[in-house]
Amino acid sequence: MSKTVFGDSPYEVLGLEVGASAADIRAAYQRAMKSTLRDRDLRDRISRAYNALRRSAGRHEADLLTPLPVRLPPDEGGAALLAEARRRMAEVSPLLPDPASLGVRPD
Repeated sequence: MSKTVFGDSPYEVLGLEVGASAADIRAAYQRAMKSTLRDRDLRDRISRAYNALRRSAGRHEADLLTPLPVRLPPDEGGAALLAEARRRMAEVSPLLPDPASLGVRPD
């Protein structure tokens, strides 16, 4: 299971792919809770993952923090994966500091 900056990816805790529908998230949550009746720690992780994904802001954050798969899918040499990575970087790049403010000079 890959880790995000804040811990396990909510998608992986529930066994879902990034971009799952709200109905898929609810069904995965219910399945996971039924299968772990006695493990309180795992139930807490599942609840936190579900709560993160059911809110739009939490879901957007989970989408940005969930690592992309290492293996490229068989579609056109990974064109869809590359487009998704570029889209995520465009969303995150305004949050990064300006290199000039860090004292970095271009050579």
